[in-house]
Amino acid sequence: MKYFILSILLLSIAGPVHAQSDQLFELPRLSSPITLDGMPDEKAWQEIPPLPLTMYQPVHMGQMSERSVIRVAYDDEYIYVSGELYDSEPDKIVANTMYRDRYSGDETFAIILDSFNDDETARWFFVTPTGVRVDQLVSKDSEGDGSINRNWTTHWDAATQITDEGWFVEMRIPFSSLGFRDFNGEVTMGMIAYRWIARKAERHIFPNIPPDWSRGFTKPSQAQKIRITGVEYSRPFYITPYVLSGFEQINQLSTDGSSYTRQTDYTAEAGLDIKFPVTGNMNLDITLNTDFAQVEADEAQVNLSRFPLFFPEKRQFFQERSDIFDFNLGGNNNLFYSRRIGLQQGQPIRIYGGARLAGRTGKWDVGVLNMQTEAFSELSLPSENYGVYRARRDIINRNSYAGGMLTTRLGMDGSYNIAAGTDLIYNYSGNHYVDVKYAATFDDRFEESFDPLTNGIIRLFLRKQTSSGFFYSFTAKRAGERYIPSMGFESRFNYTLLDGSLSYGYFNSVESPLRIVTPTARYFVSLRNEDNSVESMLFELPLSIDFKDGSSMRVTGNWWFEDLRNPLFFSNNTFVEPGSYYFYGVNFNYSMNSAKRLRTSLSAGLNTFYDGTQLSVGLSPTWNQSRYFEISGGIELNRLDFPDRDQREYLNVFRLRSLIALNTQVSLQLLTQYNYLSRQIGTNARFRYNFREGNDFWIVYSETSNTHTDHVTPALPRFDNRVVLVKYTYTFL
Repeated sequence: MKYFILSILLLSIAGPVHAQSDQLFELPRLSSPITLDGMPDEKAWQEIPPLPLTMYQPVHMGQMSERSVIRVAYDDEYIYVSGELYDSEPDKIVANTMYRDRYSGDETFAIILDSFNDDETARWFFVTPTGVRVDQLVSKDSEGDGSINRNWTTHWDAATQITDEGWFVEMRIPFSSLGFRDFNGEVTMGMIAYRWIARKAERHIFPNIPPDWSRGFTKPSQAQKIRITGVEYSRPFYITPYVLSGFEQINQLSTDGSSYTRQTDYTAEAGLDIKFPVTGNMNLDITLNTDFAQVEADEAQVNLSRFPLFFPEKRQFFQERSDIFDFNLGGNNNLFYSRRIGLQQGQPIRIYGGARLAGRTGKWDVGVLNMQTEAFSELSLPSENYGVYRARRDIINRNSYAGGMLTTRLGMDGSYNIAAGTDLIYNYSGNHYVDVKYAATFDDRFEESFDPLTNGIIRLFLRKQTSSGFFYSFTAKRAGERYIPSMGFESRFNYTLLDGSLSYGYFNSVESPLRIVTPTARYFVSLRNEDNSVESMLFELPLSIDFKDGSSMRVTGNWWFEDLRNPLFFSNNTFVEPGSYYFYGVNFNYSMNSAKRLRTSLSAGLNTFYDGTQLSVGLSPTWNQSRYFEISGGIELNRLDFPDRDQREYLNVFRLRSLIALNTQVSLQLLTQYNYLSRQIGTNARFRYNFREGNDFWIVYSETSNTHTDHVTPALPRFDNRVVLVKYTYTFL
């Protein structure tokens, strides 16, 4: 009887167009244990009412082409999710890869849990038909760049089976991997569950979320509220030691510049990571002799601007609760950029160790991070201590908060850089937000007295978060001359910026091949503070089209102004003289449905470029030969012509990535990159045997080699550096 009543309640929840209901969905308990084998055929599963699903895309609330059955339940230790994903053409189920943490356009089955019920952050778990598990961290209510952390990972299990009826899933997620807030024995979370049929670009979802946002199906604020009772937060205690051995070879130019000599350094290391809860939702991580040997190499980028390139953080230690340490100042600019710790000019620096305390208590998110690095004589860096201290509190409503951040970079030679900031995000009406931030830095290199404008940055950001109908964004920002966040990332210095855009998203009819069309108008201007002159100005008109078959395209016309005070070099022989330049052009991007075994994305651009022209072409093909082997390429071609100065340069990068997976535990990845300008090949190979979650054996090989060795004297060595490492980690649970 109770499950009949629950079924009626579920159907009533599914009725409204808007997803989130104030009425709590009582998550049912499993009546008996299940076997996690991918086939939810136990009686305990059949007693759980299926969730009422609706179509999210390609047509919201359209007719679903296949039958999907999703059930969610729990016991004292786990949340369980099952999927019966029937398919009338099971031979067409897209199962492209068996590579762990890899999404290659496969069919997916997912659950997203806002375990702290904050309408902003969530844990996203999904599995493919081959049993590949992928876990990601959602922040900022899944809005904007950086809101999906694809490098986050945690402990959980899943199993799948493919039959002649479709494919079937069971997932088991420990409460200890989620964290939650307990009020008088009750836990409230947000939940989204969905099935993705890749070849049809069709998504079945619970609850009924309208596609009014670019990633509406992942927004914690739209999740259905669920209630769980009678569970206690288990306090996980993980100890993960590692051992590592290998060698590094470097070819160095002799002091007199006449030849290269090879130096070989052998290494044998050991280290330790410890994780344990301090309070219910506050975890302490301690790391000793921190090592990131197994981290994937960065992809090469082409820089056609005078501003620094941004590379994403991939090191696992910095992933957990990274949303707490976020203090975004627009684009990639941030008061804290974790790659400042242990990396300098692309070179790794030994981290002696450190600790991180992060979590949620009441309405507060709190994060503390402290790490110590070794001195690095090659770059004249002293041993340094890095500290980050962050706190923010929910205010007024569930999508608003106020907080502050402090970062400290203290050198053992007495040098220092300190940054302090405060921020406010206020959801003042519907999808309308105002975001205000101020931060200031203090540095030993400046003896002048502190001035709030000269030492600080202030940013006002207004926006409407939606992709349906009219929406907008507006930014006003000023950074002073002595605002230098040495633990952050800032692309410009001493400037005032205005940036605004207006868009209109239109969902097409059921008969149309187009899903949504979004024209946009954007204006951007950056002024130098010293004389209020225009440094950069942009006006662009992008048109974005998403097709119902899963493909997409974007066409952008742009007009640009740049004022150079210094020469801009692209190579030793190609540069742009100081002056004022107007240029314009058009750019095109197209991406195929990623479910296809052979697919590609294509980009092309033809632009005037300072006093010359730029022709750019990009191609990113991927071929899944089978679920065991994937090969993908990246071609970035840029031809710069400056005929008045008889200069021409090719800034090209070629990339080839191979993934081999014998099963979901044993895999090999090979990344090879060629930079045409430097005439260098970078190779990074990583073999992994994942015995179980937290227990890994790695073999890593990296090399940077020269393809043109005889064009200088002395001749370049065949390779600059080579690293071979073997690493083993074991987690005691």
